[in-house]
Amino acid sequence: MRPLPNSLLPLRRSVLALALLLLAASCSSGSDSNDTATAQNEQKINAADITEKQEADAEFLVKAASNALLETELGKLAQARATAPAVRAHGAAVVQSRLDLLAALRTLAAAKKLAVPAALGGDEQAAYHEVSTQPGSQLDKHVMALLVKTQKQDEDAFDDMKDDAYDGDIRGLAAKYYAPIKEQLDSAEDTADAADKLP
Repeated sequence: MRPLPNSLLPLRRSVLALALLLLAASCSSGSDSNDTATAQNEQKINAADITEKQEADAEFLVKAASNALLETELGKLAQARATAPAVRAHGAAVVQSRLDLLAALRTLAAAKKLAVPAALGGDEQAAYHEVSTQPGSQLDKHVMALLVKTQKQDEDAFDDMKDDAYDGDIRGLAAKYYAPIKEQLDSAEDTADAADKLP
């Protein structure tokens, strides 16, 4: 995508400001953690001469933290309620790795003066609730399916950002965590296949 001409930058900033006002109005009764973090980042972006790649960096941090929060909660759920030992073990591994990743994301975001969600967003809460209400081995199947889905998103995003992030520190974080995320995705897919065979 070609950068906007300088003559259109004020228009773009006005559109972003309007979007922020609409977002704030729609979230006034109870804010979604993801939306709040995104809105805070957009305010900073609106106030500075920020490139599209820098916006993508901020979006990456928000999404990576959002997925890590969900994966941590799913891992805890698997540890507590899964019927299959392999699913419980995978849950424990996910919790440990994602708490480490979350700490790194929060530290980096703070250093860059960007916001990341502090709690599950609305969509993530709904997805977690749907999984948590499943009985018996259905919980194993659903928790693993959702972990595979989010870990695929992670693998794709970290793979892209290790090469394409504007900020060198974000490229470094993505490169550092890409291999462990890929390994855990492979493990999640194997565990999900085993869970699908449960009665």
